[in-house]
Order: sequence, then C-alpha cells, then structure tokens
Amino acid sequence: MDPAELKKIVQKHCVSLDRFLEHKPIAKHTQAAFDQIFPFVDANKKVILDSGCGTARSTILLGEMFPDHTVIGIDRSFVRLSRNALGNKGIQDDEDNDNDNNQEVEVEVDNDQSISMENAPSEESLRPFQAVSSNTLLVRAELTDFWRCCLKSGWDVTHHFIYYPNPYPKKNRVKKRFYAHPSFPLILQIGGEISLRSNWEGYLKEFAQSVEYAHDVYGQKSMKDFALPYLEDAMNGPLERTDKSIAFTNFEKKYDDVGEKTFELKLRRK
Repeated sequence: MDPAELKKIVQKHCVSLDRFLEHKPIAKHTQAAFDQIFPFVDANKKVILDSGCGTARSTILLGEMFPDHTVIGIDRSFVRLSRNALGNKGIQDDEDNDNDNNQEVEVEVDNDQSISMENAPSEESLRPFQAVSSNTLLVRAELTDFWRCCLKSGWDVTHHFIYYPNPYPKKNRVKKRFYAHPSFPLILQIGGEISLRSNWEGYLKEFAQSVEYAHDVYGQKSMKDFALPYLEDAMNGPLERTDKSIAFTNFEKKYDDVGEKTFELKLRRK
C-alpha cells in the first residue's frame, strides 16, 4: 500500500490506543479463558506467545523447543484448535490449511459456529483452554483482548510468534492486517522477540515499516518508544526463509512442498 497512507494509519493507532481500548471492553469469554489459564502458567518460567496458532502445529513444536518456557497458543476458533492432532504435531493434510492464513486480529463473534453435528468438535475441545503438555497450553480467545490480559498480568514474554499470516491483500481490508490494526501498538508493548512468517514478502516489509513509523510518532509525541528496541531489525527488513528443516505451520509445509518462497521477519530487542 501507499507508504504515506500506511504511516498515517500506524501513527494514528499509536496515538489513539488508549481511546481505542477504552471503547472496547475485553470480551467476556477471553477474560474467562485467561483467568482459567493463569494458574497453569508457572510463575518461575518465561512465557512464549504463539498468536493465531491455527491447528497448533507451531505451538506444539515450540513447546518442545523451549521446555523451560510456558508456550501459549492462541486462536479464536475452536474448530482449528480441535484439529491439533496431538500425536501428529497439528499436521493436517486436508484442503482447510488456507483457512489458517487469515487470522483476524479480533472479531466480536466466532464465525465458525455453523458446523454440522457430524464434524462438531468434542466436548473437551470446547473448553477455553487445553494443556498439550506440561509447558504447552492452547487457548481459545480474541487476540487483542488476550494481549491486553498478558500486559496486565506482568508476564515476562520472551518470544512472540505470529507465524500464521493475515495478509488480506485487498485494499478495502488492509486494516485487518496486524500492523494496520488499532491494536498494533500492543504487539510492541508486549515485548520479547517478535517473529513473523509469510509467503508474501511485501506484507512483512510493511510490518517492518510500521515499526519505523511507530518509532517516529513516539518521538514526536514524547511518548514511551516501544518501537525503538526493534528499530534496527525493522530497518533491515525480512529475509527469505532458507532453512526448510522444520515447517512450523501447515502453510509453510504446503509452500515448501511446491518450492514456493517464504519469508521471515525477526524483530529482536536491541
């Protein structure tokens, strides 16, 4: 999209975040899910967030890679979470993988209500959260609201993975992209190392640009600069994902299988 338009959007959201949150109460089901999961988060462990985790393939793999952390996968859909296939690391070979590529930052109601009884999830999968292992939890919640709960909790979030992309290529839906959504500043405030992946390099470039635009407005308004720690990596931009040894998500596996390029933006705090 036009850089000037993106800059205007991002800077508006940085300045008006408090007003946005004031007029958007935390969804009751997300607050309830957070309250239920909170006692299961080891206070002695650092926290990793896997936002928009889809079928939780990435969450399960991350839990194995970071045994000393509590890894939390968040998705708004109990249908996707119920497909996590614990014995198979969330691998799904059906044609529904594309559904995971359009994680909206927030919705007022769950759009996956219309399912047949034949394909309905089990009673267990309808719980607001489930423990996959001793350090890996899956939560059904709205991302924006769960992020707010995390900030209030004071958790030490060391990594924030956003591996299922939500590019929304049509111009009229640009504000559904993470970096153009009013909640974008929350991602910067949560902190930790932020990692994003996509097959659309331009999407990741615009996310990086949004970090730079946020830094500019924080300085102009004499606000706390939550973007500054990420500025160096943001200016370097995304890189092609060349290590194909692990496909963290179903969309990566699909693109790896057909030889299509994928990209990663890694924003480390400096």
